Amino acid sequence: MNLKVPIYFSSGLTIQANTYHKMLIGWTSQKIKDTYSTHNAFDFKNVHKFERSMLDAPGPCVLFATPGMLIGGFSLEVFKHWAPSEKNLVALPGYCMAGTVGHRLTSGKPTKVDTDPDTQIDVRCQIHQLAFSAHTDSKGIMDLVKFLSPKHVMLVHGDKPKMVSLKERIDSELGIPCSHPANNEIVTISSTQYVNAEASDTFTKNCLNPNFKFQKCSSMDTCNSTLIDRNLTPELQVEDERVADGVLVMENNNNKKAKIVHEDEILLMLDEKKHEV
Repeated sequence: MNLKVPIYFSSGLTIQANTYHKMLIGWTSQKIKDTYSTHNAFDFKNVHKFERSMLDAPGPCVLFATPGMLIGGFSLEVFKHWAPSEKNLVALPGYCMAGTVGHRLTSGKPTKVDTDPDTQIDVRCQIHQLAFSAHTDSKGIMDLVKFLSPKHVMLVHGDKPKMVSLKERIDSELGIPCSHPANNEIVTISSTQYVNAEASDTFTKNCLNPNFKFQKCSSMDTCNSTLIDRNLTPELQVEDERVADGVLVMENNNNKKAKIVHEDEILLMLDEKKHEV
């Protein structure tokens, strides 16, 4: 491509999201699937991971960093370093929510901005807002749900009052069960669809690993014991709560068989390293 300026991206969720894009290539258009054997559309060879040690490195570069509203995280850390220089440009994509640093930057031409109660940054860099949004409105979501006719819909992103309103519309107008769980809330969705899938040796061995849970009982606690005499209840009970974590993939061969593999195998298949926070 004859690039003269290096392009970087911040690590974290960007790596994880792109890993799933590579893995779920079967969900893309036929054109992308036809070229998958020679080129993965999500394999960006000219975009590299950015390291914190490069923050003060000389020379120009392009960096994609999140979150886009500068509400915290790595993008805000970079902004604090680069905002005082008139040589730099900060491009903010799309809408920035009120109260964020991004909103304050796009609401005028501030020469100073408070990034937190104890920190004020001189803003000498250029500020530019792009007309870009990856979101759709309620009509677009309703049209998509109507077209796909799923058995269940789960809303996971947005303002709570608007999600409640959209849930009620999906329930009443389309007759499709819909939920909008809070963070860390578990939702169980029953399914009548069954898929015959093979299991890799690594996944199978991982399922056999014990996951012991120890529970100490008090003298007045039966610890879920069915013993009638509490004096016979052991002071320490052991339970084996095994959980099988795997990824269902479609093998890229003529048979197109479904297979459950361990997460470490996915990383090897995609030539990716495990991301740890």
